[in-house]
Amino acid sequence: MGWLREIDIWFGERVFIHNARHRAYALRLVREPGEAEDLVQEAYTRLFALKDWKAIGDPQAFTMRIIHNLAAERFRRSDVVRLDQSALIQALDPADEQPAPDEIVAHRAELRRVAGTIETLPDRMREALVLRRIEGLPPRQVAEKMGISVSTVEKHLVKGFRLLLERLSEPGTLEKAEQSPSWEKRQKTEQI
Repeated sequence: MGWLREIDIWFGERVFIHNARHRAYALRLVREPGEAEDLVQEAYTRLFALKDWKAIGDPQAFTMRIIHNLAAERFRRSDVVRLDQSALIQALDPADEQPAPDEIVAHRAELRRVAGTIETLPDRMREALVLRRIEGLPPRQVAEKMGISVSTVEKHLVKGFRLLLERLSEPGTLEKAEQSPSWEKRQKTEQI
């Protein structure tokens, strides 16, 4: 496909795959299919006219913003604007694909909670879990690195996940997990 330019490939892979979303959003803004299609096509035309299109970090959100701005521009220029459309154009903001700050804080807190709970797992289970699920090593490599059989790695993973889920489902997980690693106590008692 030597006739395709770099921008054509970028457009197909990063923008046009969201075409249905773009059309639905434009239709919500203008409520007429023909006019919505015009907005989307105009937005695509503006994208192709950009010289620094490679610098766009989130083409989907950028395209939605162009559609929003075009709709607002049309409303400002029109002689008669229905009140419901005017309120709608002001209320609807393009869906931002980036999480809101409060979501980021919540996700980070959850990540800290899971990481803290993983830290409370018995050493070998934690090591197997981290190597397999976080570092993404295949079971055979995990077994080699830990000096154990693949079967033992799988047992550590199953027990580790079970224990992790138990601890994460408890209220006040992190505090309890740090203070009282019950699985380790059971394991030590069974060994004696």
